[in-house]
Amino acid sequence: MSRVLLVNLASLPMDGNQPIFPIGVRCVQDALDRAGHVTRLMDFVAEPAGLTDLEWLGDAWDVIGFTIRNIDPIDITCSTHVDEYVSFAKRVRAELDRRGLDPVLVGGGPGFSLFGDTLVDRLGLDVGVIGPGEQVMLDIATDPRSFKGRGGVLQGRRHCGFLTDTLSHPASLMAAYTNAHQAMIGVETRRKTCYQTCGYCPYAYIEGDNAGDLKPLDVLADEIRGIHRAGFRRIFFTDGIFNSELRFAKEVVQLVKDLALDGLTWSAYFTPKPFDDEFGEMLQDSGVEAVVVSPDSLDDTMMRNLGKSFSTRHVSRFLERSRKNDLPVKVNVVFGGPGEDRESVRNSARFINENLRDDELVMHVGYRVLPETNLAKQLGADDDQLLYPVFYPFDLDVFNWIIQDLDSRFITPQLMMNLMAGRAAARKMARTEAMPAVAPPGRTYLALASVGGGGGSGCGD
Repeated sequence: MSRVLLVNLASLPMDGNQPIFPIGVRCVQDALDRAGHVTRLMDFVAEPAGLTDLEWLGDAWDVIGFTIRNIDPIDITCSTHVDEYVSFAKRVRAELDRRGLDPVLVGGGPGFSLFGDTLVDRLGLDVGVIGPGEQVMLDIATDPRSFKGRGGVLQGRRHCGFLTDTLSHPASLMAAYTNAHQAMIGVETRRKTCYQTCGYCPYAYIEGDNAGDLKPLDVLADEIRGIHRAGFRRIFFTDGIFNSELRFAKEVVQLVKDLALDGLTWSAYFTPKPFDDEFGEMLQDSGVEAVVVSPDSLDDTMMRNLGKSFSTRHVSRFLERSRKNDLPVKVNVVFGGPGEDRESVRNSARFINENLRDDELVMHVGYRVLPETNLAKQLGADDDQLLYPVFYPFDLDVFNWIIQDLDSRFITPQLMMNLMAGRAAARKMARTEAMPAVAPPGRTYLALASVGGGGGSGCGD
């Protein structure tokens, strides 16, 4: 039996951070508890005093795990949380040294997984975990000292408990997050490596080789009932793509409808294909808040450049089925990808103007380049170069083209402020000299002015 402390770094108060319920680290803690280990989760939303009072480090822990959900702020995409993580880890190590304690320090979580080797070094950890962490953390807890000073990262593996164990959460932790405005909690319905080949997305790398465990519906029902009893009324199905396996997605939607829990709503990330008439009809009156799809461009050439497995034809059919069933829709579009030019912006804007309602467009400019993606390979960039935000090169006239081409009904004051802030920040940001000179004339690399050293302001989205 080991004593394991889990620290939710995603709950640190940081600019642009929006703490959400720590579903991933709770999966790890639940697996450790069931195996007989003694655990504690330090979450600074639930225990804000722990930020300054580090007495929680003094319980002779055998293992301390740090979980990182996001490397960058969600809404300040030219900034980073890395420096805050490094600073906090230094405080923890200094306190452990002062007390003469030497536990095994482990890193994990989706954000950590993107930069595992780099962050093991930056944070002064003994080892890291990429992808699902339950089984590896069980291995570490069984023989902690064998992992001391190992360095590098271990690949997460399949955890059989996902198929058998109903995940329930401590009442105090649930209460801390239900107090948040519009509180939402994540629910996993499956673990399956994403089949999409989007050039900017690292999900397949993070998830590893996961053939696709589907959570039994009775286990899923128990988990959702527990969440509802705790006061949550909004859930998000955390699958990379909710309807990637349409048959199972239909079963989950039917389950939610059959549970008929008062006030419960849900959302997820969808894909326009597969999405048939039956599925559209099932979603009606299911409590779905938004059917969120991410074509990222609405120009067919750009969609191919981005590695999409569908085209504007499929997006049109998806919208037709959504309209037929009065479904709330959100369509994510990101300008500035590989090959973006005047014509592709015009084509995307035309599709938006002709097909989307005022409140259905979610728009961003610029692709943050992440490790193990096609964009990173195109730039020849290694993980150290990408730890601080680097964006794929694009023509800065994109900002002007968007304003010129989109209908005025989409040009809200908030959008204009974001575009103006983004354009101003882009002009100030340095071209990172570490990158190869592949940017064509009129394009530039966007990176924090102090790449590798932190700092910098948000560029808007």
